[in-house]
Amino acid sequence: MLEVWGRKNANQVIQVLWTLGELGLKYKRYSVGVSSGDLYTDEYRALNPNSKIPTIRDNGFVLWESHAIIRYLAKGENGLGTPYPSDSQQAALSDQWMTWSTDSFMGTFFPVFWQLVRTKGGSARL
Repeated sequence: MLEVWGRKNANQVIQVLWTLGELGLKYKRYSVGVSSGDLYTDEYRALNPNSKIPTIRDNGFVLWESHAIIRYLAKGENGLGTPYPSDSQQAALSDQWMTWSTDSFMGTFFPVFWQLVRTKGGSARL
């Protein structure tokens, strides 16, 4: 069974979990993160030497970095049909939007999210 390491409320992990849901893939998730200290254990560093999330293991194959994981899942034999374009130009557009969502959109949106949601009593203001 596919294994996923990461908190379910971490942005990059959410992207991977969403992809898994779209593909209808079953997985087991381990909740690890900075606050729990699990990222800095020898066991986790053996999977991901960067001590970051998400990380997956698929039948012994270990992969980290959310976009690499998403592309792997979308192209892989595990999917129920692939949403990833086979045409190189269409695939490039898919990659462009995936990168934009993290690099451009999140860079602008994150300060708003942090102030409104990730502060004490923040969600009550929404």
